[in-house]
Amino acid sequence: MPIRQLDRAAIRREARELIRTARVSPIKFTLLFLAVSLALSLLDTALTSLTGRIVGVAFVSISFVGILINLLSQVLAAGYDCYCLGVHRREEMPYESLFDGFTFAGKVIALYIVKGIFIALWSMLFVIPGIIAAFRYSFALWNLCQDPSLGVMEALARSKQQTIGYKGQLFGLHLSFIGWYLIVFVIVGIYEGVILTLLPDSFLGIMLGSLILTVLTGLANIYFTPYSSLSVCGFYLRATAPEEPPWQDRSSCTPEF
Repeated sequence: MPIRQLDRAAIRREARELIRTARVSPIKFTLLFLAVSLALSLLDTALTSLTGRIVGVAFVSISFVGILINLLSQVLAAGYDCYCLGVHRREEMPYESLFDGFTFAGKVIALYIVKGIFIALWSMLFVIPGIIAAFRYSFALWNLCQDPSLGVMEALARSKQQTIGYKGQLFGLHLSFIGWYLIVFVIVGIYEGVILTLLPDSFLGIMLGSLILTVLTGLANIYFTPYSSLSVCGFYLRATAPEEPPWQDRSSCTPEF
């Protein structure tokens, strides 16, 4: 497949247009995604804050629940990616499509683990090889959403081939969102430097702090999450299409049974 120079400005422009014109509003869909993520985050924080007082089997159980919550978050993220693919195809993606990732949850979790191992191994050489590996396998989850019948290793192998010649361009696309990253960084800085010092050092204080931080960052992410995700999705579709992609002709990312 020939390597093309993708127009990142056009990709971002299309993402903004999709936010305005999608049949199911990406803003409202993201609110649902963030609300479910907030609930999982608060549950994780509550359980983690209790580990200082609990030992033995109870501690192990709470740690296991924390890992389970993290894996559930990955499955939800897969559902969000499926939604983005559907939006690019101009399909009507209902709110319940957020949970489409659960139809192939085993593969999503396996991909998350295997991909993490690969990136960690490359990172042992140096930071830069780890970053390159992260971009090398960044298309794997999109591949699963496109075709849930794929195996985990096949999705990774395809991503490795698909990103040849595009890793630098994809890095440039992410770099173009640096202003948004700085906004989130400033919010976290204000939280840790001001708000956190005013909260009591107790279970209630920890829960309240987690809620405040999530809400504050969520205010920025309500727009940034769909904007960046739809942009990366558009990049993926262009990089993997033999020609200008006819979005409407592609099959749904939701598996059929």
